[in-house]
Amino acid sequence: MEHEDRQEPEKVMTREEFIDILPELSKDYKIPAEAKERIGHIDLLMMVGGTGVGKTSIIKRLGIPFVVTDTTRPIRPSEINGLDYFFRTDYEQLASEIKERKFVQVIVYPTGDFYGTRISAYPEVGYAVFAVVSSIVPEFRQMGFNDTTTAFITPPSFLDWMGRLDKSGLERNQLEKRLAEAHRSYEFALKDSETSFILNDELDHAVQQTKMLLGGRHDTEREARGRKAAEEIFEKLSFA
Repeated sequence: MEHEDRQEPEKVMTREEFIDILPELSKDYKIPAEAKERIGHIDLLMMVGGTGVGKTSIIKRLGIPFVVTDTTRPIRPSEINGLDYFFRTDYEQLASEIKERKFVQVIVYPTGDFYGTRISAYPEVGYAVFAVVSSIVPEFRQMGFNDTTTAFITPPSFLDWMGRLDKSGLERNQLEKRLAEAHRSYEFALKDSETSFILNDELDHAVQQTKMLLGGRHDTEREARGRKAAEEIFEKLSFA
């Protein structure tokens, strides 16, 4: 009896394989002309800060369009795919989309994961908001948005922040990477003259302070407290 030809199952790209090729895929990535035209009508609010400081909670309360980002990082228990992020596992397709310049920008996070926003994720005009890593803030300021505002979110103390991180469920190696990124974020914010500090000691107050910032007003007392908290947390991170 003749053996039937058996086709080998198609090899599917793994997350690890994608992360290996991502630096080369993202190297010298250029914003598409269509995207440049669209973002020229948008005022962008960039939310910066470490994991667990409350960026997403504040964003959800602002009432302005949230730019949903595509990412390859694992979904967390409290997150909803398509609402918080588009959690991508179709790595072959994602690699093709990067090559075809389907994204406004392509970011390689310190963990090695991909983050990128599609052109269609942005509103046609007005305000838009999303969380960004500090290292790409200067790049976003030069991308061609109508205006950019940078808000650094900080908890009131290192102890408070550690309590929040304990609930995040991060594995040890991921936690170490997040702490290293937070150290870079605090260092950036404390040196950057264009960054405003949002103190997230109580969510309602942090949201109100952020809304004031969008309106061109500053709560100087809360900003001063936020900067002081940031300085203390940065010092703790520096000796961790």
